[in-house]
Amino acid sequence: MRIYKVIVASLLIATIGCTALAQGASAAEAIAQLDREKLPGRQVKVAAICIGFGGERQAKLKLAIDHLHTAGKNGVDIACLPEEFAGTVAEPVPGPTTNAVAKLARQYNMYVICPIREQAGDKQYNTAVLIDRKGRVTGYYRKIFVFWGEGLHVSTEGVKAFDTDFGKIGILTCFDLNFPELWQQCDALDVDIVFWPSAYGGGSPLNAHAILYHYYIVPVGAGNIIDITGKAIEDLEKPRPKQFIATLDLDRTFAHHDFNREKVEKMLSEHKDEMIVERNLSDEDLAPWWLFKATKPGICVRDILKKYNIESLREYQHRSRKQINEIRKKGKRV
Repeated sequence: MRIYKVIVASLLIATIGCTALAQGASAAEAIAQLDREKLPGRQVKVAAICIGFGGERQAKLKLAIDHLHTAGKNGVDIACLPEEFAGTVAEPVPGPTTNAVAKLARQYNMYVICPIREQAGDKQYNTAVLIDRKGRVTGYYRKIFVFWGEGLHVSTEGVKAFDTDFGKIGILTCFDLNFPELWQQCDALDVDIVFWPSAYGGGSPLNAHAILYHYYIVPVGAGNIIDITGKAIEDLEKPRPKQFIATLDLDRTFAHHDFNREKVEKMLSEHKDEMIVERNLSDEDLAPWWLFKATKPGICVRDILKKYNIESLREYQHRSRKQINEIRKKGKRV
């Protein structure tokens, strides 16, 4: 207990220094964030801050805060730091690290995902803490599949979804990549983006999860932000080394060819100046899907789809799973 108190005291001292650094920029500084009401679709600006796992706490926290200043000055809506980016000394939530990061979230009116090693009673977790635009802790995700040798407890709370003012997000951490059921649960929770704080880059499994479940993935290992088409986004802002910023349109929507051809044809003829088909069945990609995108400010593709009774691909798959499983239980034919 005495050792734990000494550790917490040293963390508080470091936080005071970082607090002063965070206050170095003017809180009244104007930040040019996206004006979503004047843009087509539903757009959000995300930042992957890829400064790596672990290290000396004070130096890494200072580096993280410096990166958050950069993200904030670039109008980011949500920034994500890597897992246990400030070392492996456990601390509570809220605590010194989340308090220091919260000041930047409040200053720049942005969400921040702040992964730490959490001390929760007598247990320790690899935890990603969600801090909102006002600097408040609004949620947390504890790593479900802890990697061998981490010496941490495993979550018993499962996959979570978090509501933000731009959409719904999920968080999975590092070794979680290897367990598809977690990514399917994010899909079941209807998330728009999965953030993946990690100690490594992840590679092609990330692309597979994105295309299979039709959400964006923001990895914070190598910054290879993945589009809903399963491809790495090429048009990234790189305001400094190890920081990658992308503007994502969460309104872009897939729909299946099944039962929709006539409805889609009518919709496109009546809304040709408001939306486009971004991709369709081709020799390159044989999936029989449309991908729709709004082209006019104030237009929401998903609202238009509902008007024509066209399900999104996700809605179609979810409904089909539920109804066919119910038929299976009754022993009937589809």
